[in-house]
Amino acid sequence: MKLEYLFVLTNLLLLFSCSKKEDPLPPSGDITIEALTSTLNPLKAWDTTLITVTATGSNLQYGWEADHGSIVGSGQVVKYAAGECCVGLNTITCRVFNDTGEVSDTIKIRVTSYFWP
Repeated sequence: MKLEYLFVLTNLLLLFSCSKKEDPLPPSGDITIEALTSTLNPLKAWDTTLITVTATGSNLQYGWEADHGSIVGSGQVVKYAAGECCVGLNTITCRVFNDTGEVSDTIKIRVTSYFWP
């Protein structure tokens, strides 16, 4: 009898503790990233560059992410800056999405030392 209660209690805990994760938006045929460009590449540490995404689709929104350095702003054009600790090849990802799906693209920006040529 105690074993049955333990079994029921365990199953109830598992049932209510598992939650379904929301699926990411599927790729969308109506969104296209045509270009992802920066005004400076390579970039010296402590300098900034503007990164622009050119995309087509309806009701577009934009998300930006960098593996090193900082992104300032939002929308189609953002400012990217990286310090001396970010010297090397850095990846910036732009995600373009709407109610029906999303696409993303990356640009690599080489950050060189401010102190060394």
